[in-house]
Amino acid sequence: MLIHEVLEGHAAGNPDKEAIVFHDQRFTYGEYLEAVNRIAANMVKLGVKRGDKVALYIGNRPEYVFCYIAATSLGAAAVPVSTRFAEMEAAFVVGNSDSSFLATVPGFAGIDFLDVTNKILPSCPEVKKVVVLGTADEVARVPEALPQDALFGEVSEADLEALARARAEVQEDDTAFLCYTSGSTGIPKAAELSHKNIVSYAAGQLDATGVNHTDRLLLDIPVNHVGGNIMAIIAMLKAGGTLVVLDQFIPQEVLQTIQDEKVTVLGQVGAQYILLMMQPDFDSYDFSHVKTAVVSAAPTPKEVFVQAKEKFGMYLTNGFGLSEVAGAVTFTRPGEDSFERLSTSIGKANLGIDISMIDTAGMHLPPGEEGEICIKGDAVMKGYYKRPDETTLVMTDDGYFRTGDMGMIDEDGYVYILGRKKEMYIRGGENVYPPEVEEVLTEHPGVLFAAVVGIHDPVMGEEGRAYIVPMPGAEPPSGEEIIKWASERLAKYKVPRSVVFRESLPLTPLGKVMKRALYEELKGEEDEVKP
Repeated sequence: MLIHEVLEGHAAGNPDKEAIVFHDQRFTYGEYLEAVNRIAANMVKLGVKRGDKVALYIGNRPEYVFCYIAATSLGAAAVPVSTRFAEMEAAFVVGNSDSSFLATVPGFAGIDFLDVTNKILPSCPEVKKVVVLGTADEVARVPEALPQDALFGEVSEADLEALARARAEVQEDDTAFLCYTSGSTGIPKAAELSHKNIVSYAAGQLDATGVNHTDRLLLDIPVNHVGGNIMAIIAMLKAGGTLVVLDQFIPQEVLQTIQDEKVTVLGQVGAQYILLMMQPDFDSYDFSHVKTAVVSAAPTPKEVFVQAKEKFGMYLTNGFGLSEVAGAVTFTRPGEDSFERLSTSIGKANLGIDISMIDTAGMHLPPGEEGEICIKGDAVMKGYYKRPDETTLVMTDDGYFRTGDMGMIDEDGYVYILGRKKEMYIRGGENVYPPEVEEVLTEHPGVLFAAVVGIHDPVMGEEGRAYIVPMPGAEPPSGEEIIKWASERLAKYKVPRSVVFRESLPLTPLGKVMKRALYEELKGEEDEVKP
């Protein structure tokens, strides 16, 4: 099934059902479909076709949802650009994806998207059309940009007929979403997720969590990840429920929205739950309608499960997944499982997913034995965009995706994570890859070597610590200068929280920093550092 066909089904069967809420804006399924069809028809007029890439620099707004579904309905792939990206990161995503079309809002949270757009366009030659969703003055700031009516304006019967012809060519294996993720090299690469990957994943998530058309799910996480783009937007669409959208995570606003909109399903990272429960007036809010609270994307301490039970009146549902498999492919079952299992296991595999532990020789291991967690099923990506070499590295000969995480599975099918093979750490649900950060730090003229590790943080889960060896003969930088340098070139969540200066770092014979030695040195510190 194609993504827009799911929307068509709900719009036909229950057109007046509330589909999307965004502050004081409300859209029914009938209005949802009408907006998607209008935008898609206009995209066809603007030259968007099957196989194209459509960059969306919009963030958490109904316009993003409409443009996302519209683009995929043409067989084009949506390429969401994080609203937190620095110029260099945005340029890479738009350029590497070969996006030919870019839709942007003027800005958000102090970032001028139009300024960023003007700066990145020279390095993104494939972009042929830019639409600015703003005022005439804002449109004029981007040379040759089109106004929002180019996308949202009225269409004719002839336009709708052209749309129908374009949609007739779309197949379920067409790429619908390019989700940028990083690997051990720190160089971002895009997981290609098809209509089949996404729709089949959503069906499995709904089956595992029991979410249905009566539910109201809160979206307050970024849409450039599978968490927001699939686990929230597409899962709610598949269920026929209501998506309650917030453009950013502000604890007080989230608490008020949960109460006022009678949200029944939460999907957040551990850090968000901690920040919510830290609010002094938390107990004054009514959460009686919340029935499911999913936590995923980062290790969650047991004490958070205990606090959530006390505060929300329920245990959190634990999940595990990756961009390459469209979302969380395992979930615990709070109504069935013991506290010990809920707080230590990542749950059982979703419907349509097979999980196996595989050893270094490629052998599938029996329950109880440790190996690399590998995943097979319709949710597994087509591959990495333009990176067949990287795709080959993560796929087994019998079709399993290698996660890079070590674990074991018990006799009842519950999976447990034992550790990560990769250096990656997770800050507040966002993956941070040290090589990417280290590359930026070593570009500083006063830095010879840089090594970044993840250290435990009680709120964010993990924070980055940078070890710096100053450049001989140069003016040694201060810690504040290093953090400022990184802040100007990286998204905020990637910027190290602390900086330690050293005369030297332990190196391998090939000149690479020995991270293991750093972790060993840190064992005696008060902070608990992940191995």
